[in-house]
Amino acid sequence: MLPPPMPSIRINEYSYEYAWWGAGEEKAPLLLLHEAAGHAKGWGEFPRRLAEAIDRRVYAYSRLGWGESEPLPSPLAAGYLEKEALDVLPELRTALRLDRVILIGFQEGASISLIHAGASSMPVEGVIAISPLLSVDDALKAEIRKLHQRGLPESIEATAADPDRTFDQWARLWTGPAFAQWQMDDFVRGVTCPVLGLRGEHDGFTSPGHLERLGTLVKQLEPVTLSGCRHAPHVDKPAAVVTAVSAFARLLP
Repeated sequence: MLPPPMPSIRINEYSYEYAWWGAGEEKAPLLLLHEAAGHAKGWGEFPRRLAEAIDRRVYAYSRLGWGESEPLPSPLAAGYLEKEALDVLPELRTALRLDRVILIGFQEGASISLIHAGASSMPVEGVIAISPLLSVDDALKAEIRKLHQRGLPESIEATAADPDRTFDQWARLWTGPAFAQWQMDDFVRGVTCPVLGLRGEHDGFTSPGHLERLGTLVKQLEPVTLSGCRHAPHVDKPAAVVTAVSAFARLLP
């Protein structure tokens, strides 16, 4: 049985699903940005646990092509991360009145968060980057090919958008020539807010080099590697991630 639908909001003529948890409206809220093959519901109980622990409101939304948001209006193309960070996210923040915000992104959601914090004109109080993708290497392409061969999990297939088409486009784009030289150094160098970088010890998608590279680009990085974790620390060790994020958030407005 599917859970009830989330509310939606129109951004640039398209409908996006979103949700929120908790109160704490006097503090800057957190905005969750999901991974490549993810959606707002895919965070599970993590947003609720996080909102309770840090006494801040937590928001999440699904990008086009995922969850209950509308399907992609055109094929996924190179530059879509930058477009999400610099065109969609500012409009979403304005619509939800998120003048102050802490961004917490997983995988390419972390990449979008860092691009937005580094190159958008809107202020960001802090970024929590979980398994961030900063460039494309052979290990990442190999993992994407494996994931592509296995196909989408049932939790993604059951959503209302067109995840199979979006997923296929995403996998072919990241393993093809369009992303062969992709990196986001110039955007991330503009990040001036504090950054918490989280990575699982056994993450097959992102090597330790991604977090090390992030440390050379941003001015304030707190790197954390969680033992016994794979690609998704908030799934494998949610309590440890909530603890790390709570300690980080206590230092922010």
